[in-house]
Amino acid sequence: MDRRHLTNFITVADAGSLSEAARRLHLSQPSVSQTIKDLERDLGTVLFVRGRRMTLTPAGRALVGPARQTLRAFDNARAAVEAVESLDSGRLDIAVVSGYAVDPLSRLLEQFHTRHPRVTLRVIGAAFGTEGFETLRRGEAELLLSDHPGPYPRHSAISVPTARLMAVFAPGVGDVGAGPRISLAELLRHPLINGLSAESAALGRFVAYLAREGLPLPTSVLETDHRDLIQHLLLAGFGAALLPEPEADAARELGAEVRELDLPELRKAFLYYREDPLSPAARAFVELVPSSGASGR
Repeated sequence: MDRRHLTNFITVADAGSLSEAARRLHLSQPSVSQTIKDLERDLGTVLFVRGRRMTLTPAGRALVGPARQTLRAFDNARAAVEAVESLDSGRLDIAVVSGYAVDPLSRLLEQFHTRHPRVTLRVIGAAFGTEGFETLRRGEAELLLSDHPGPYPRHSAISVPTARLMAVFAPGVGDVGAGPRISLAELLRHPLINGLSAESAALGRFVAYLAREGLPLPTSVLETDHRDLIQHLLLAGFGAALLPEPEADAARELGAEVRELDLPELRKAFLYYREDPLSPAARAFVELVPSSGASGR
């Protein structure tokens, strides 16, 4: 029994004759008649009393309600799929490593929501390095934003632009100069609230850059992955911090001192997804990222 059987059955029941049902279905009468016979054989009972009119038997009358409900369920299922395909509904799960949610993920989320406001977005945390790919393997997320470099086996990766790092100080700090820029050596004279996770690739790049420049390791007064804690303690005078420009701008609005730095690109982000077919929502999200950074295996 399939949708065709039930559709023909309901049409014959409503029309009262095979010829009229065939006309409504744009089929031949023998084809409709054979479908009804096949349905009766599958169910092991007669559904119609044949005569000048096709009259329902008690079994046929019992089938009408469930048949209509089943056809409505088919229509609802199709409508749900079409809504997801057209991005009028659906859900997208994204995993992100610490420190990359505000930048660059929030920018992409804003763009996606503007274009597809009916798609529900869910963002979860992911571990750094290869462990973070477990969120994709277990199906907890369809996309992963990580600083893990290069394509991972059976995954595609797109390089996502990130904002530059800024030096951020507590309000009223008097020894950072009045100009818009500060040297890294000057920054390192201040105790730092370190928001670069020990497991992140960004910290490794930072330490390597310090070694190349002959600069000492910073004096860390606090190490944390909690971004809201960094801003709170920074504003309280706990220490200085290196923050992506969007977070630095938010701190500036609260009174923090912000300076530019001459630094290479330390924070590199990659959007990963499995080589399995993506959902329409995930495809649309990936298309927000410049295609020039795409790579895969």
